[in-house]
Amino acid sequence: MELNHIGITNKSEEQALQFYRDFLGLEKTREILLAPELSEQLFSLSREVKVLVFEKTGIKIEVFISDFHHTNPNFTHFGIMLDNFSEVTEKARRFNVNIIMGRHKDKTVYFLKDFSGNLIEIKQKS
Repeated sequence: MELNHIGITNKSEEQALQFYRDFLGLEKTREILLAPELSEQLFSLSREVKVLVFEKTGIKIEVFISDFHHTNPNFTHFGIMLDNFSEVTEKARRFNVNIIMGRHKDKTVYFLKDFSGNLIEIKQKS
């Protein structure tokens, strides 16, 4: 078994492009309009939904553009391995991307928060 893709929701197409394409460097490979009938059958939402697909070797993210409200606490996230951790954290400062750091004993965990509040765990490749 292997992971095929991750699906998340974003409030705005512009913010999704800014974060996933411009900040993370993923390529927008497709744009899909999910028909209201299919949206109703799959997600109980009877309206058309735009989906942007972003990819890079080994990762595929489907971003559903929709107004929504996260419930708190929101544990939903995905994790990515970075070639250059310090480069991404510095870039996050330039893009005003929120970096969240948690520490417990000798373990430190880092998350980015995209412009719609989705969490992305980041780790340095060994």
